[in-house]
Amino acid sequence: MSKLISSIAERAEQLDPMAAKVARASARQKPLSDCSPQEARAIREELGNPFAPEACELKRISDHSVPSSAGFLQIRRYEPLSDTDGLQPALLYFHGGGHVLGTLDGYDTVCQQLASLGNCLVLSVEYRLAPETKSAGIYQDGFDVYQWLRNNGEDLGVDTQKIAIGGDSAGGNLAIAITLNCKQEKFPQPIFQLLIYPGTDYRMDFPSIDEFAEGYFLTKANKQWFRSHFLESEQRASDPMVSSLLADLSGLPPALVITAGFDPLRDEGQAFAKRLKEYAVKVEHVCYTDMIHAFVSFAGGIPAGMTALEQMGQELRRVFSLAPSKHCNRR
Repeated sequence: MSKLISSIAERAEQLDPMAAKVARASARQKPLSDCSPQEARAIREELGNPFAPEACELKRISDHSVPSSAGFLQIRRYEPLSDTDGLQPALLYFHGGGHVLGTLDGYDTVCQQLASLGNCLVLSVEYRLAPETKSAGIYQDGFDVYQWLRNNGEDLGVDTQKIAIGGDSAGGNLAIAITLNCKQEKFPQPIFQLLIYPGTDYRMDFPSIDEFAEGYFLTKANKQWFRSHFLESEQRASDPMVSSLLADLSGLPPALVITAGFDPLRDEGQAFAKRLKEYAVKVEHVCYTDMIHAFVSFAGGIPAGMTALEQMGQELRRVFSLAPSKHCNRR
């Protein structure tokens, strides 16, 4: 009998019943390949997410604008219940959606849970989307926000020595690109990467892409649709900034990599974790073997999604407790 939580990327004997329900509901919707990006966004907004994680009590949620090279970007700040008056650790979070879909509102309760469970600030970014903005511009948005936060985070109560970075799916891809950009520009790295079923190889060569091509929420056709809008050219898929599995990963921060057993991105997620280890980067890989892509976003209906969020929260607490603070907190 296969484990439901494993350090190896593998599928369980059976798909979780609630995950299967979500996958069947998704399969009944109009295929993305038949939609324009604008239509796909409208459909997603209309449908909403009935299985989103539950909201939780926080001290404060507030929206802010931060400058970037393309103008201003919106971020949403989540502050946990805490008796700490001073600067606090923060997770800079980038939502999924293939770089084409996704909003702050759509990830609101995911970020609430991460703030509460991680006992940290969470800053969720409304980066520009494709095809209006292609990969280079999206990566620049992410790097701009991270640089701003590192230089000005105290204005939002952030301990700038304790910034982690993370995201799910396309957001995980963006988070990795930011760490690679930091390395390239010799800019201070975040202290930790939280990578939830990240996209790490846009060449789409891994077996799980075909093994789970249809019927498991994210399809191969969907992935190709996202890819066609996101990339400037076919050649861009082999750029190490886009397909981070091809990059020199030395010097990157420690990471937690979450994968799902019935996810087309499963194999590239595990491969990235192995590559980090080869480059002497401390990494933990955890596969939820009976889950589909995006299962954390359905944590209100899929219990394993909450288990994963709790694991992430515990890891964030651990990482932040070990990192030195910029200033001592006042009690």
